[in-house]
Amino acid sequence: MSLTTPQAAHAALDLKLRPALHADAQAIGRIYSDTLPPGQDAHAADPQARAGGRLVAASRQLPLGDDAVLCWIDQHRRNGRPLWLATSGGEAVGWISLLGFSDRPNCSCTAEIGLYVAPACQGRGVGRLLLGHAMREAPRWGLDRLLAFIWHDNTASQGLFRSHGFSLWGSLPGAVWADARSRDMLIFGRALA
Repeated sequence: MSLTTPQAAHAALDLKLRPALHADAQAIGRIYSDTLPPGQDAHAADPQARAGGRLVAASRQLPLGDDAVLCWIDQHRRNGRPLWLATSGGEAVGWISLLGFSDRPNCSCTAEIGLYVAPACQGRGVGRLLLGHAMREAPRWGLDRLLAFIWHDNTASQGLFRSHGFSLWGSLPGAVWADARSRDMLIFGRALA
């Protein structure tokens, strides 16, 4: 699949989608890690530092290493869940996965979406292409409900999912402890035709 997505503020990207391979582990990990906020080690000097009664060190978001990504790719394959990579000019610019929402057999028709776009390519149609593809392909994988768990302050992701017909299905107040502060986790969902 190929799609050119012209944007007024950015040059167009010639995007292609394909299943992720073991050889993509480093690129998948890099894209994820590049989306982490800077200064993750700012509190590393005092491993016992606390904020709001919680350990600050526990709020650090760690980069994904190649071994962890390889295991994750294998886990997707074993569970029959897709993991797709978006490329532009042969370079990985984003990825999307459909994670099992729950291990319970009765929940197998629902999947959680994991979607990450390289910072330099955000706002250039990569997320739209990936999400649209996942929504079209989900029924082939026996899925009729998709969920996205989005931090309350991630307005760009909320906008992307809303633009694809997702709506707010619930929230988990204070469920996220990241960057030494508490965040709400919003649950966006969509039933597929």
